[in-house]
Amino acid sequence: MAFDQSTRNRLQRFVSEARSLLSDEFTKQLQNDYGLDPVSGEVAAFEKLTHLTDAQRETARILRELLQHYLAQTPDGNKAEVLDRIVREQAFTVLNRLCALRMAEARGLLYPSVSACDQSGYQSQGFQLYARMAGTGLGETGEAYCSYLFSVFDELSQDLPLLFDRYSPHGRLFPREATLLQLLGLINATDIDLLWTEDETIGWIYQYFNSKEERKAMRDASQAPRNSRELAVRNQFFTPRYVVEFLVDNTLGRLWFNATGGKSALAGRCQYLLIKPNEEPEASTRLRDPRTLKLLDPACGSMHFGLYAFDLLTEIYREAWEWEQEHGPGSLDVSTQPQANFQPLKQAYGDEAAFLRDVPRLIIEHNIHGVDIDPRAAQIASLALWLRAQRAWHDADIKAKDRPLVGRGQVVAAIAPPAEQELRLQFAANLDKLDAELFEKTIQVLKDLPELGILLQVERELPHLIRQIYVGKGAGLFAQQEHENWRQAETRLRLSLTEFAHTVKATFQGRLFAQDSLELLRMIDLTREKFDVIVMNPPFGESSASATQYLKRVYALGRPDLYMCFFLRCAKDLLAANGFQGQITSRTFHTLEFFEPMRRELLTGETRLQVLADLGSGVLDGATVETSAYIASKGASSAFYSIDLSTTKEKQPAIARILSSLRNGESPASTWVREHSWFLEIPNGSLCYWLPTAVEIAIKRFPQFDPGFACKPLVEKPVSNKRYGKVRQGLIPGDIFRFTRLRWEVPGNEIGNGLKWVPMMKGGEFRRYFSNENWLFLWDKDGRESKAFAEQRYGGASRTIKNESEFFKPGITFPRVSSVGMNGRLMPKDSVFSDTGMAIIPEDEESTWNLLALFNSRLADIICAALHPGRKFEVAHLAAIPMEERVLKDEGLCRFAQEAYGLVKDATDENAIYEKALKEITSTRSVQLGLAQVVKDLSAAWKGVADRQYQIDLKIFDIYGIPVSEQKLLAEYIDRLRGADESSHEIESVLRPEGYSAANYDAEKGLRDCLSILINRLITAAFSRAGENGHSPSLTDDLLTLVVGFSKSVLGVSEDAFIDDVARFIPGGSLQDYFSESKGFFEDHLTSHSLSPRKAPILWPLSTRSGSYTLWLFYPTLTNQTLYTAINDFIEAKLKQVGAGGTALRNRGSSRTHDEEKQFETLQAFELELIELRDTLLGIAQGYQPNHDDGVQITAAPLWPLFRHKPWQKVLKDTWAKLEKGDYDWAHLAMSYWPARVREKCKTDKSLAIAHGLEDLYIEPEAKPKKTRRKKVEEV
Repeated sequence: MAFDQSTRNRLQRFVSEARSLLSDEFTKQLQNDYGLDPVSGEVAAFEKLTHLTDAQRETARILRELLQHYLAQTPDGNKAEVLDRIVREQAFTVLNRLCALRMAEARGLLYPSVSACDQSGYQSQGFQLYARMAGTGLGETGEAYCSYLFSVFDELSQDLPLLFDRYSPHGRLFPREATLLQLLGLINATDIDLLWTEDETIGWIYQYFNSKEERKAMRDASQAPRNSRELAVRNQFFTPRYVVEFLVDNTLGRLWFNATGGKSALAGRCQYLLIKPNEEPEASTRLRDPRTLKLLDPACGSMHFGLYAFDLLTEIYREAWEWEQEHGPGSLDVSTQPQANFQPLKQAYGDEAAFLRDVPRLIIEHNIHGVDIDPRAAQIASLALWLRAQRAWHDADIKAKDRPLVGRGQVVAAIAPPAEQELRLQFAANLDKLDAELFEKTIQVLKDLPELGILLQVERELPHLIRQIYVGKGAGLFAQQEHENWRQAETRLRLSLTEFAHTVKATFQGRLFAQDSLELLRMIDLTREKFDVIVMNPPFGESSASATQYLKRVYALGRPDLYMCFFLRCAKDLLAANGFQGQITSRTFHTLEFFEPMRRELLTGETRLQVLADLGSGVLDGATVETSAYIASKGASSAFYSIDLSTTKEKQPAIARILSSLRNGESPASTWVREHSWFLEIPNGSLCYWLPTAVEIAIKRFPQFDPGFACKPLVEKPVSNKRYGKVRQGLIPGDIFRFTRLRWEVPGNEIGNGLKWVPMMKGGEFRRYFSNENWLFLWDKDGRESKAFAEQRYGGASRTIKNESEFFKPGITFPRVSSVGMNGRLMPKDSVFSDTGMAIIPEDEESTWNLLALFNSRLADIICAALHPGRKFEVAHLAAIPMEERVLKDEGLCRFAQEAYGLVKDATDENAIYEKALKEITSTRSVQLGLAQVVKDLSAAWKGVADRQYQIDLKIFDIYGIPVSEQKLLAEYIDRLRGADESSHEIESVLRPEGYSAANYDAEKGLRDCLSILINRLITAAFSRAGENGHSPSLTDDLLTLVVGFSKSVLGVSEDAFIDDVARFIPGGSLQDYFSESKGFFEDHLTSHSLSPRKAPILWPLSTRSGSYTLWLFYPTLTNQTLYTAINDFIEAKLKQVGAGGTALRNRGSSRTHDEEKQFETLQAFELELIELRDTLLGIAQGYQPNHDDGVQITAAPLWPLFRHKPWQKVLKDTWAKLEKGDYDWAHLAMSYWPARVREKCKTDKSLAIAHGLEDLYIEPEAKPKKTRRKKVEEV
């Protein structure tokens, strides 16, 4: 049965329902029966549990000891969390036990025990037989059935004590009859019946036990995992079967294929094994005894890799038997494990049938090793392998009684060291003094094991401890004496721990202590092994804070991503000579700078890349990460195969088809073969395997644009000292809300170099050549306030103000983030640049236009994609662009860039669009016709831009010598890379001029944008004209009349014609409704006057509670008298008008008609709302001292109750709450309302003192004395 999406969804629903059922049941049992409350964390005294039976009292005691055991490992000692963990573990164990029984039934190991026609289990064949034998001595049916299940558990615990041991602390609870019947009903649902035959089912149950919602909550609470459980749950993504087969085929399958000289049957069985045509490796003179082969999954989860490896190992054992039969006893090589004393197969087994019957046991006990930081995963992994062995015996028709007893296997849980100090002292008292010291120090070394797992390099710490404690000698890691000392000490520790666990005086908690300690010794043994094959799907991303510090120190990595650490750990320390290592990880290691150590190992180290499948997104169920599956090996060839499936939706059939083609000697278009050395001169060693030859030559041949700041190749080569310009990051605002504004928030006479506010380049949406740069940065007196802020917060202004010497120079700016591609715009002088809108400063200002053309070309974009195919364009990538000096002198490039700039400016500059609209509307005497012509002109402008871009790309390709054939490849790749994110006007293919057409220009959206610009500009101009005519320059209670009246005088269009034309473009078709409804004009205005993250509308609708009356306030002319004007000139006048109408109706008394009565009530309500509005404004006005430097959001915050647009009202309400709290005490408004508080802060906060002109209040703190380094004893 295929695990397609619908099947997985159904299984996920089953697991979710089962977990919820069991969790609720066990929570109630703990609360009601055992005096333990997972909700409150309360623990009742054991003596009070007089209502329990003897067996229940024992369970209550054990649960309390388990609680204490876990609390000793929990830093904050949160009992509720630990009890919740106990509930979760009990539910997990019971669910897995019952599911394991169902799967064992499907493999012929058990009589049907949980499955039955009535879905309850009571009618199952196994229970019916048991009930007939037991009679009535076991009580009612429900009680008898539980006894039966317990007997089955006891029998299976001989093979799998970790799961089925009923006396294990993780399985002490069992659901009561009603809950058990519900659970069995879920297990026996007919639509999942076929799933129990699949080996993968138990792995999916593990995957789905923790929900997506739980993982999301963890990520929302903290970006990095906070403990080992979070690390395990966040990275719990089941590996698809085809990826498992691809990795195991090309590691274990390749190892055996090479050993047999290509004569193995695995060549036909392993459909994903990459075999070159007519490939015949040189066969080994002695074939490895398969018992010596070791495969490790260091993050094994549910052992998905091991399950498939089991299949291959079965065939390997069969072929090994045939080899020994042909070449004689002793012909199989056991030299890698001389201590195992393996007998020849023929001597160990009488015949092939006996041998093959034992193979499943051999595989579990000798070949497949696993480690996981989640003990539940170790439980599941052991179960999965055991079930796989049972299936093998079932398929071979071997009866249950004839099946070998499977030992524990080689799955290890990386658990926390026992933390009970009293038990540690009690145990140490029975040891030799030196052994006790070794035990205690080993425990300390292993304290981070639950978060690091296999990454903890314990085998490197032990020699130091051995030498320190036993005064052993020897050079190098585990020199002979050190090794022997450890072996002997470990033997003594194992014996002592076993005795300690079984001593009469040992408590249950003491046995847990001993068991955990023994598991730690198993973990140490595993880290000392070398493995022939390592396969894994390791965790991605960050580790916990404490683990990160260890990884930085031990692995010498600035940013130790977990999967890189797993790769390096396994490749350098655990992989055997001539071994193979396969993994699926994020594809970020292809290009990101901080993965260079990993690329260096893959390209130049001992463990080199052999096969790379670039899978892209949609591979790991529930994860958004883009992935790669790749194989590296020791002693690999000098080249590797790359397969690009990054944009392929159906990946499994595609990769199978490609590998089949390669076997047949074909060369599929999506495959490449590259020498490792090919990448060494690529900046950062980026794995841009797809890069066409001519582009590669250009990168390696021409000097870099800004070599001092460019990313470097992996091998040293002569570097040109010539610099063609500077690529630089600018200022980091630090507090973006405080130090930045949008251009329309502050008066124009305060903007400019040498003034308070300066234009700031901040990136933004995709736009080449020209962009409306609407951001401003506070730079009064050379940025003294922001610098003081940075010094106080970060210890120095240079942390946030970078490359200040380059400010105010002309050049090119580009967004640091863009999903569409590289897009440079002309950066005018007298502006600053930032960390999100970075800068290119040409060495020769006259070359600016040519460089603008180069950096906007497809070639530059493709080179940036080669160095970093994601959404970011960093300084090092742009600085690495190869420079052909002919670019700087080409007059055509200069002219095309200038023309493109002019056309983009005409098409996007709001001033230009407004003036064009005025001209066309005045000419046609129609808003509709005028705007239609404007949109037509804009479309033509974009077409002109596309034409210039096409010419620029052709010239750049010609200058750099890129042939037409490779231009096509570049076009195809960049289109795939940008994919659905392509939203630019200058689009798609470089092959023909029409590929750059303005087909992506949305005329309908363009019309709406033009109308928005027109209306907003008309309103702004109308308020200015009103002030000149003696009316209020800040207020109106009839915005529609204001704009319509003004448009008549400016546009020459009648009021009716203006209203009719504009109404055609407005949803609903009513201009009156558009201006009066909160989701009409104001919402459009808010959108057009917002740039993430700032919102800055300059027209504020202040309304009565019902919205029956709205007063529009114009922010640019706002003063401390505006609110009084609103009250006196507008609201009072309106109240007088309403009052007169109400008085006239009141005087009519009982003679009022029904309609007049309703009108009278409406006027009364309206009057009350106006009074409320007036009083609210009056209360605000008394302390209201607006200052435009505070910006729109701060200035509007006191007025938040008067806005009816809910999202905007919420923004202002939150802003006001932060103002009251003191978060924005830098604002002038804060000084107006809370002067004492602000002045007090100015004494200790220099930036606040500068903001309010109160530097005389600031008290400089005393300089801290410098710490002097104490001399070591040896120096003294």
